[in-house]
Amino acid sequence: MRTVRPTGDWNGTGLAHEGFVFAADAELVDRVVPFVDEGLRRGEPVLVVAGERVRSLLAEQLGDDLGRLTTFASAETWWRGGHATLQAYDRELRALRARAPRWRLAAEPVWSAHDDDGRGWSRFEAVANRCYGALPYYSLCLHDAQRLPAAALAAVARTHPLTWNGSAPAPQPAYADPVRFLREVQPPWTPRPADAAVHLVTTPVQARRAMSAAVPPDRRARLGDVVPAGHELVTNALRVAAFAEVATWTDADTLVVEVSDAGPGLPDETLGFVPPAAADGPHGMWLAWSLADDAAVRSGPAGTAVRLYFGR
Repeated sequence: MRTVRPTGDWNGTGLAHEGFVFAADAELVDRVVPFVDEGLRRGEPVLVVAGERVRSLLAEQLGDDLGRLTTFASAETWWRGGHATLQAYDRELRALRARAPRWRLAAEPVWSAHDDDGRGWSRFEAVANRCYGALPYYSLCLHDAQRLPAAALAAVARTHPLTWNGSAPAPQPAYADPVRFLREVQPPWTPRPADAAVHLVTTPVQARRAMSAAVPPDRRARLGDVVPAGHELVTNALRVAAFAEVATWTDADTLVVEVSDAGPGLPDETLGFVPPAAADGPHGMWLAWSLADDAAVRSGPAGTAVRLYFGR
């Protein structure tokens, strides 16, 4: 008889991050129900956030144990769009950390079905491995092979260090280092166009004026996003360099703002994807990422360049 070990050798001292891909209802039930049972037996808070069909399947199987779950929520309503979802998720994790020594989460990011190229949510999945690595929880991410496009499924393998081998979690061979993954899936870093406006600035005030002038008349509604986001990057750049370079241009319907410096490079390229752990921690990149529609980074010992992308 095969013994199922829902969390394997996980000892609850740090993040365990598993990408579970299922193609049939029975596979889902056989993985998640023992995972929930194990957590309840250990006295761990158990959270389930999933789509309607998955919740219905689990509710039928769990019976009275459903009422023992800390959370049993709809993923369809949990999604708040981009960084707003990440901020809510981060608040939940920090609150759990304050009251529980360890916990577990089974979550189905149903919005991944609309992420055709696997870039959007997968970037956060990659970042979680580093930013939340010290938090004591098991994150079992549920991915329906019948609903997700091939590119999204490939991204699941590259952003989750664990996979299910039929009886226990095991290392995922396709897993990629978070920074390498982020570099590969960010917007392509093409040369600046010849008509880009370039300004050398030594104060944030100079940068704000340049960025404000760069916003075209037909998209002034984005002014309140462009200027504060660029301001945060320039402020960061001037902490490590005597001046910063601000370049702006339009690419079809997108306004691009690039801030570069000759400083020592970013200590961590995952900065900006999740809120700082402490309220008084560095938050500039997080704010910039929150206001922009997309972002890309090039960083090394010779300096850092960050591009922010703003649609109409």
